[in-house]
Amino acid sequence: MEYRRDLARFVKFAAALGIARTSEIDRDLVRAYQRRVSRDRKETPMGQRPHSPATRQRRLVALRSFLRFASLEEWTTRDFAAFIDLPRLPQRLPKPLEDADRERLVHDLPSETLPQKRDRALVLLLLSTGARISEILRLDRSDWALERLRVVGKGDKERVVNVTARARDAVDEYLAGRDDPSPALFIAFHPGARTDAQARRANRLTARGAGYLCTQIARTLGVTDLHPHRLRHTLGTLVQEELGDARLTADTLGHAGLGSVAGYTKITEARRQAVKEQIERAGL
Repeated sequence: MEYRRDLARFVKFAAALGIARTSEIDRDLVRAYQRRVSRDRKETPMGQRPHSPATRQRRLVALRSFLRFASLEEWTTRDFAAFIDLPRLPQRLPKPLEDADRERLVHDLPSETLPQKRDRALVLLLLSTGARISEILRLDRSDWALERLRVVGKGDKERVVNVTARARDAVDEYLAGRDDPSPALFIAFHPGARTDAQARRANRLTARGAGYLCTQIARTLGVTDLHPHRLRHTLGTLVQEELGDARLTADTLGHAGLGSVAGYTKITEARRQAVKEQIERAGL
């Protein structure tokens, strides 16, 4: 959907310049659109602000992919994708939970009511698998019934993920308490106004809903800045620290290459340095 919107922006920009055919695309048009993307602003409560580097990059990547395809199909006179320069993104290190916070989530989450059982099951499953929240929320109860849990990630790639005994017990306990007809593995208990009958029956928990319940859990347990993706960072860091194998970390998190797990290597090096500094401060 975003890819289509990004290409529609380029089409609109080209049309304003009188260019309506793919064969009319040239280097000047591509360069002009890059300048337009860099100058675009968005409305915020604080006034107009430039788009983030990630947004600018995504829009240009969409165009570059299309131009590369258009060149292969000989819709353009040459491969104009080569003229697109992508903005450099700031490298952000993973932000895993501190050990104490992780222990609180594992041992102190309440599980008296059905919503609490769901919350505990979701948190432990995310910590156990390192899966993206989107991968977990698209699962159905029939997926859980299988011996091995498979998730579908980016690019519709399927992979098997690890589920610990603790996480499996938590999900089983949550499912045992349900008496609804929804096929979704994780459901919402406050579905809100939905007009689509099928959506009402499924009542599938959304990513926004998962983010909200993480915020509520953080307030209850005193955990700082809890969100679903931070649970993924926590497992990735734990695997890298304990085993020191970037390929294994990438495989656990479902990354196609090692570039995406470079941050986990850096963060473990930073922690080793912190240990060294602590030892030196102790005079050893």
